[in-house]
Amino acid sequence: MSGLLKTTIRPNENSELKLGWNGTSDGWNEVGGGTLVNDVDLEANTFTARYNITDEDKSWLDLHVNASYNKTNMEMTSLVPQNRFDPVTGLPIVLPAGSMSTFDVGTSGIDIWNTSRFETAGIAHELTYGGDWVGDDVETGGAAGGASFYTPSGKRSVSGAYIQDKLTWDWLEIIAGLRYDSYKLESDVGETSGDRLSPRITVGVSPFETASLAGLQFYGTYAEGYRSPSLSETLISGNHPAGVSFPFLPNPDLKPETGKTVEFGINYKRDDILEAGDAFRFKAAYFNNDVEDYIADVTLSAFDPTSGCPFGPGIPICVQYQNFAKAKINGFEMEGVYDAGWGYAGLSASIIDGHTISYDGERAELLTIPSSQVTAQLGLRFLEDKLTVGGEVQYNGKPKGNPIADDYTLVNVFASYQASDNFKIDFRADNLFDVKYANPLNITTSGQPPEPVFAAYEPGVTLKLAATMRFGG
Repeated sequence: MSGLLKTTIRPNENSELKLGWNGTSDGWNEVGGGTLVNDVDLEANTFTARYNITDEDKSWLDLHVNASYNKTNMEMTSLVPQNRFDPVTGLPIVLPAGSMSTFDVGTSGIDIWNTSRFETAGIAHELTYGGDWVGDDVETGGAAGGASFYTPSGKRSVSGAYIQDKLTWDWLEIIAGLRYDSYKLESDVGETSGDRLSPRITVGVSPFETASLAGLQFYGTYAEGYRSPSLSETLISGNHPAGVSFPFLPNPDLKPETGKTVEFGINYKRDDILEAGDAFRFKAAYFNNDVEDYIADVTLSAFDPTSGCPFGPGIPICVQYQNFAKAKINGFEMEGVYDAGWGYAGLSASIIDGHTISYDGERAELLTIPSSQVTAQLGLRFLEDKLTVGGEVQYNGKPKGNPIADDYTLVNVFASYQASDNFKIDFRADNLFDVKYANPLNITTSGQPPEPVFAAYEPGVTLKLAATMRFGG
């Protein structure tokens, strides 16, 4: 059972408060070998609040405050005796029926920013400044394995502060910013922390004034980013609980990732091309992202005396998250849309490739790369634009470095009807032809010796129906 509540409160004409709740209480049985093996109970609640205040007479004021809290609790109880491996010794054990595993996580977050608009010497400024914070508090326990093993108990705090100025003068646009990030991880295994200052600059030029080319902009961006290691990446430890036994090694010395991205592209917009009121929008970009100290899981051999992997009762390997010297990710993205009012058509494409480079200079294809995609979309509007119907075809090409992914094509259809100003119905059918496919990012390992497999396949035909009603004008 699940529920959703949303409400909007407008204290005055310049401010708005949106409150929301999304909750789930569900239970199911897991099946293995045709037998019910686990009973799972899940409760999850998410609370959100978004506040905005702005005033046209006060150009310095455009304040946003977003806050959220999520609480997830999962309990898994074994229904039959199950063969497992002791997480400390790695020796085979039998979990009796009724053994329980628990997973309890609370995530809090807040994001505050304001934009001030003003001019200096004929240059328009949009100065945005703010800060954000996210905290995770994870508690796991029990002996049945599953989420309580792969997500170790601990706390993570990630915070940041930033300032950015968008300067516009005639045909020139410049966006310059700085962001400060910091993080801290704590658990019984150990703790780690770090911080960094990351710059960003974008320069855009619109050099043409003729009607056909006035909407053409060329731009280039250089930006740096910072990603702290997660609790699982840093603190996971113990022996693999099922299937085969091998140790997971914690790595409290795991460094955060630092990304340096260069992007070049064009934006183009033009109205009234074929008929009055139509519009065409197009954008394309090439990007190259160099990630230093890239984090990925590594299989270590117990036969290598320098690996730190001990011999144990299971297979002679260990798994540990480690830093690579670099990961290089590059790609091309494009999107174009033509809208004639009575209908619209769109075409988009993305091609992504990547590889890692070890500290010894060894190159390896990057497994965690999304599919390259080409998507075509067509929509038509009827009944004075109240009814919209359409469909899309999406081709997904397997990543070069993924050994088990396949190409696949999805067909989706959708419709929406705006019955009145206050009532709207939306319908969508995804994967209309029930294609069996897996997201390449869900790749994992299983078996002895470990082989790449998909952790899960995506849903087949999926139907979605939503109704939106607005009260109070």
